[in-house]
Amino acid sequence: MSPRPEYLRLRRLVEESLHRFSNLASNTLTEEIEKDLLIALSQVFRQVKQLINDVDSDEELLAEPVLDGECLIDAAADSDNRHCLANTTGDLMFLLGVNSCYAQHLVGNTLVAISEFLLALDGDWDNFMQLLCLCLELAIHNILKSSSMSAFESRYFDFSPSTRSSLKLKLKSANWSVVSAISRVIRNIQKCLKQDFNDKCMKAYFDSVSSLLINFPWDLLREIYTGDLKGSEDLREMTNFFGHSVQLLCSLVTQSSSLEVGLVFSPVIWRIINLVPKLTSWCQVELQTPYHVRISHYFRHKVLMLMVKLSSSIRIGKTVSITWMHLLHEYFEDLLLQPISGGKLNQDGILEGSPFCTSIFDPEKYNIPSCHLQRLAILLFLKCSLNLVSTEGSPGEQQCKHENLMHGCPPSNLKLDSECCSDNIGLTELHKWLQSHVPDDILLNDELYFERCVRFTLSFVQLFMHEDDILFEMLLQLLHAPFIQERQIIKDEPLAEVKNHLAADLFNPIHLFHLFLAEINYDHQVLLDYLISKDTGSSCAEYLLRSLRIICSSWSSFIEFPGVRDDFGQVRVKRRKLLADSREEHKEGHAHSNKSSIDFTTPFVAARDCLASLTTSIDSLNKKSLFPYNPRVLLQR
Repeated sequence: MSPRPEYLRLRRLVEESLHRFSNLASNTLTEEIEKDLLIALSQVFRQVKQLINDVDSDEELLAEPVLDGECLIDAAADSDNRHCLANTTGDLMFLLGVNSCYAQHLVGNTLVAISEFLLALDGDWDNFMQLLCLCLELAIHNILKSSSMSAFESRYFDFSPSTRSSLKLKLKSANWSVVSAISRVIRNIQKCLKQDFNDKCMKAYFDSVSSLLINFPWDLLREIYTGDLKGSEDLREMTNFFGHSVQLLCSLVTQSSSLEVGLVFSPVIWRIINLVPKLTSWCQVELQTPYHVRISHYFRHKVLMLMVKLSSSIRIGKTVSITWMHLLHEYFEDLLLQPISGGKLNQDGILEGSPFCTSIFDPEKYNIPSCHLQRLAILLFLKCSLNLVSTEGSPGEQQCKHENLMHGCPPSNLKLDSECCSDNIGLTELHKWLQSHVPDDILLNDELYFERCVRFTLSFVQLFMHEDDILFEMLLQLLHAPFIQERQIIKDEPLAEVKNHLAADLFNPIHLFHLFLAEINYDHQVLLDYLISKDTGSSCAEYLLRSLRIICSSWSSFIEFPGVRDDFGQVRVKRRKLLADSREEHKEGHAHSNKSSIDFTTPFVAARDCLASLTTSIDSLNKKSLFPYNPRVLLQR
């Protein structure tokens, strides 16, 4: 069956524009040739975009004859749609190997445009995705073919041997720059799909890319990365490849959870979970380069983000929690033990330690401590430990084994003992970590105990205030803790009893809520921004609902929260001017308020006024149909 006319037209414009570069070698690329190549690639990109516009506007694509006497297309080689697409893709893949970052960029944009064209055409888009995955596999295979350990074979056997041979020949000079470029194309296609969500297309993308990434020879790739790379360019490109791969895995986790029905999750999720230990080992790479620390930060960021995505998409089981706890201690212990002093902004207004503040290869700033990584590591640690604390009853070794098998772990990989399946491992880990951060005198049984607890809680909240999505995920995680309770410290209470209540006292939800409001200066507009944000709206609304429910059942604790006093003994809450007719509010302030026109309000009054203003604003927007969702339940609470 001959190809569709639209495919032949695509094939023709690529062939006619790029045929003269079909034998181009990197060592023959002069400045003049590169200039001609860039012009030709720009023309191809614009023409593909025009094809997309023609399809979108329902214009007839067959207005001109597809073939003419001077056409360079080999009709025998383009016997059907798949062969036609394969040949077009192969011509572009060849040019990825040219030693020009500009040409590589244009080729990548053209491949993404071809993806958009096939989607608009409702054509064989899934075949095109499989072709890209095949090209990535073949590129890696060509790089690894000299390795005695390479047993990495293509799994796309439904492509004909001639197609695979042709693509392999086009990629014979592939290096890590080409591999990185192909992975970037696959990533950019996923971004386009997210903008115009289509279940069928996303499922095809999910199936192709997840199968590709999960079957990479990660152990071999890490060995090559740490020992066999020949230059800084290969180091850079393989680093970028790793980053794109983990980004894709993160996207697959998010997409998988949205495609699943009910509580049945794709086996791919469990296979990605089983990949985490292999990927985490990249965080310990030892490179003989001045950029080693920055690259290590980069790897840590990518892997921690993947683990956060996984733990946010599904409820991780007990065995996974224990495994991840071990990984955190082995690879991220320095982050867990880094002092909790709150996140500070540097002079440029950039978060200290942000992985985005400088290039991973910037020789000027490669040893920056990362508060961002600390936040991710602590979030994961608390998720794992609290998950273990909340597990009801001891499941026993057999149930733990069953959970491992459900995750796809073979029995030979199970390393369980009575300690791992005990009930108190989570609480033990949590208390051990807390005691490494709290002051030495925190456990003294005196009247200042709760004040010391609140000071630690304030530092903890401040650490997470600069990243909204992580902030609310952390606050919600702490609300799920099973040890939430109200209590009064008892004089001469045994030290062991104080230790047992330490986590509950440090993460008291009433205190957390008050300190959260204090950190946003009791500004209801900030809360409103959180609630209407696409990124934080649902999590902020859930946090407010759950917190207000606790407040309603613990009203006296909410009213009596003392706040945190500064060095002058004053409560650190929002200052306000007293109005002449605010006598009632004046009475609820501090006793010294009659001596000044400025008053430090009590935390309760500040919180009350903030929530009242928030209620008024939400109600007003809702009546005008300007609030993005139905806030009835929130307003009632």
